[in-house]
Formats: sequence, structure tokens, C-alpha cells
Amino acid sequence: MESLKTESVNKELDKLELVNGIIGTAIVNRNGLTIISRLPRYVEERKFGAMAATMFGAMETAITTLQDKVVNLTVEFNDYQLIIFIVSSEIIFAALLELDIDLGLLLIEVEDCVKTIKNILEV
Repeated sequence: MESLKTESVNKELDKLELVNGIIGTAIVNRNGLTIISRLPRYVEERKFGAMAATMFGAMETAITTLQDKVVNLTVEFNDYQLIIFIVSSEIIFAALLELDIDLGLLLIEVEDCVKTIKNILEV
């Protein structure tokens, strides 16, 4: 990503840091390489990126039998939730969320952020 686009994406991710319930966010290449990370120190960025891309790819493969496209993937773990959105054919957005959080308002914020990031990367 060119530096101007990276800076604009970083500003959008900064806004999400202020949203209650978001633990961390990352922009990940579909191959699993973490491009931009706002994850806590205890989360290994490389493993997180690989896990998010692998899980999303597996879901896309599984959904082909329904002849539909995946819009987002939400996975609940013991301590947190993971949500993944498509940004482009090569990039996904992943966010770690607190486990017991109301997803309604939080998803609105995340979806707006993803939409803005898509627009930034298309230019």
C-alpha cells in the first residue's frame, strides 16, 4: 500500500480504538500477512493474520456449495470474539471484540470503518 493510503487507513483504525468493546484490529492480506495492526501486545500479529485469512478462506470454500458470497465471519472464542470482513479481493479486515458486548452498535461502527477503508483503497 502506498504511504498516503496507509496513513488514511491508520486514521480510520484509530477511530475504532475509541469504540468500547474493540480489543484490536488488523488489515490482513488474503495470504495471511498482516499489513497494519492495532492488536494488543499479547496477540502475535503474524499468527493472528494467518489465522484470520485461513478461517475466512475456509468459510469461503465451504459456502461455495450455497453459491453465495461471504459478507463477514464471526467466531466466538472463550475470551473474545473475532469478526472478519472483506475489504477487497486481496485484503480483509479483522477485529478482536470483547466477548460480552452488544454487537449491534459495534457492528455499525465497524461496517462504516470497513466501507471507508474500501473507498480509500479503491482510489
